[in-house]
Amino acid sequence: MTSPHKLTQRTAFRLAGFVAIVITLTNVLVFSILFFVISQQLGQHLKAHVDEISATLADVEGDESDGFHELAAAVARHALVAQSDEDIYLLTDTDGKYVAGNVSSLDRFKGWRIIPWNDLKLIGHWSSTRASDAVIGTWTRVNGGYLFVGDGNGDIKDAQRLLLTGLLWGIALSVICALAGGYVLGLKAQRRVEEMEHVLDAVASGDFNRRIPRNAAADDIDHVAALINVTLDRLQRLIGNLKQVSVDIAHDLRTPISRMRQKLETVRLGPSNIATYTAAVDQSICEIDNIADTFDALLRISEIEAGAQKAKFVDVELNGLLANIIDALEAVAEEHQHRLRAPGGAGHPVTVRGDRRLLNQLFVNLIENSIVHCPRGSEIEVELINDAQHPMVRVRDTGLGIPAEERDKVFRRLYRLEKSRTTRGSGLGLSLVAAIAELHSAKVTMADNKPGLVVEVTFDQARRAG
Repeated sequence: MTSPHKLTQRTAFRLAGFVAIVITLTNVLVFSILFFVISQQLGQHLKAHVDEISATLADVEGDESDGFHELAAAVARHALVAQSDEDIYLLTDTDGKYVAGNVSSLDRFKGWRIIPWNDLKLIGHWSSTRASDAVIGTWTRVNGGYLFVGDGNGDIKDAQRLLLTGLLWGIALSVICALAGGYVLGLKAQRRVEEMEHVLDAVASGDFNRRIPRNAAADDIDHVAALINVTLDRLQRLIGNLKQVSVDIAHDLRTPISRMRQKLETVRLGPSNIATYTAAVDQSICEIDNIADTFDALLRISEIEAGAQKAKFVDVELNGLLANIIDALEAVAEEHQHRLRAPGGAGHPVTVRGDRRLLNQLFVNLIENSIVHCPRGSEIEVELINDAQHPMVRVRDTGLGIPAEERDKVFRRLYRLEKSRTTRGSGLGLSLVAAIAELHSAKVTMADNKPGLVVEVTFDQARRAG
């Protein structure tokens, strides 16, 4: 089970914390705007209410001589019932002396003002528990004096408290949901990562058959798991090839080394003369050269499979390349009494991205393979098939062919159809062909020519020249 301390170090959990902070700041911003707008709107409504009361009382005064007395009576009546509504009334004469209301005195001012309750000299008994903490009011000039009307800001405070409560609850729920979601996602991701760790630990211990299980989510972790599995598949193949190559090298070198030892032993036990020693040394040097050639080919295949040559790829025209190879190998084919030909051109020049030297090696190996292994009198045909997207080079012969069950095996390093290994050759020619083809994203296939063999090299994403 994943420890909480370890979980908090996970990217998903930290991302959830970051999201919680962003959501919190967003909530604060939104609620601040709402707080300001609603407070302003309620303040305007409160001022409109005060203006309405002031206008109503001013209408009571009218233009009659006793209107001021009627206004005083109306203010007195409103003051008697004002406590429950938190309304403040004060009527003074022109000298500022108290006439009626529920506060004894109040300095006059222009416009609107917010007056704390503690600054008001209240008349009568007032409850200490109020919804508001201040009064919003203004003075109005009337005939014979001045009228002050104010109202408590309880509605504004209630709305503000409600908004603040909503803000706190919103922040709390956002943080809780974000952290809970981060915990769940982090735990799930951690389990997936642990599965990867177990598989990689098993592979590191030698169990190359282990693979990371996939799920239906197809998320980023699943994508990484797929890439790791592909890498493990390739690693398993490489290690398998390495083991096979080790066995094949041991088997392939045993024969020439045994021949060398036998010849040297024969010379040592036989008659002693310079000619015999010279012949034995020459034969031993030839065997050593063959062994060196085998290792050189193995090193070259490894270098090609590393893919370093891709940085040096250029445009290579297949038409001219094949024409030069055929011209160079015609004499070799005639020595083996074969007929080497290239029927009809491919039309427009066909160009692929690649290493000209390696591509030359690929086609030379294929053609020489037919020349060496076909019986005398065979026909060998090299054809370039013009396809804008997938040009193909086809080498066909009328020789003995390769059995279907052996066609995949001949691309293995040091694999030879002739098990006795008495004929000259290292069994690396077709392995080199396969390595060069893979480097150039080409596919090599074999088929029956009835009689003989057909080898096709198909390039992918070629570019037509001209």
